Amino acid sequence: MSLIEMQNIRKDYHLGETIVHALQGIDLEIDTGEFVAIWGPSGSGKTTLLNLIGAIDEPTEGSLAIAGTNVHLLSDNKKSELRNETIGYVFQGFNLVPVLSALENVMLPLQIKGASSKEAKEKALYRLQEVGLTEFIHHRPAKMSGGQQQRVAIARALVNDPSLVIADEPTANLDSETARMIISIMRDLNEKDAITFIFSTHDQRLLDRVKRLVRLEDGRIVDGGNPLTGMGMGPGTHSVSALNSSRSEREGEAPTAWLVEGATQAPLSDGGTQS
Repeated sequence: MSLIEMQNIRKDYHLGETIVHALQGIDLEIDTGEFVAIWGPSGSGKTTLLNLIGAIDEPTEGSLAIAGTNVHLLSDNKKSELRNETIGYVFQGFNLVPVLSALENVMLPLQIKGASSKEAKEKALYRLQEVGLTEFIHHRPAKMSGGQQQRVAIARALVNDPSLVIADEPTANLDSETARMIISIMRDLNEKDAITFIFSTHDQRLLDRVKRLVRLEDGRIVDGGNPLTGMGMGPGTHSVSALNSSRSEREGEAPTAWLVEGATQAPLSDGGTQS
């Protein structure tokens, strides 16, 4: 059974008298243990897709199943339980609590779930050791570098032992050496613990290390939509060099003025999509 199953997913937003078609007809399966990059030009729908996979947002149409559970059928409380028990999040801006130490930030999700301080501390220390931050456990975010804060964010995402980690541009604000370290940590955790990683990125340093690339353009999957088959190059797997040769020049463009990523627009009167 696939960890993530999306069928004919559409996501529309209403901005005034305009419909924003963020995602259009997405069919995607991701198996347990995959290491997947969602990539494409700015405004292609990457963040919107991650928000749906993470059960943070809901599709306008289509079905989404996470670990065999149809998300559409869940109450808000059950969705919260699903997120807490199954999914870890790594945000581009780290989202650490500034008045808490690294250890306290990583303990926080467990304490929210009702874990004892002893259990939360033991698990948080283990995850911080995994990402190489044993010497920084008592540092607050303001006393840590960007790379250290991102490693705290990864440890926090892993502390509940999730099946899936979702990361939005995890290396976007990091220098090359730190980015390579973060990539190696995520890749090692993926291979050691079979944790599924799904992340959006423009970063070539990440694209060179992933096992599968899913390319979005204008809210549609144009490459890599099929799951891996076996250990070799499956139908959803492509060499990075081949993908680079066809990479859209739009990827380097500045974001559009639209507030919603993946925006193609249409007037409400006819619902059509402008090119």
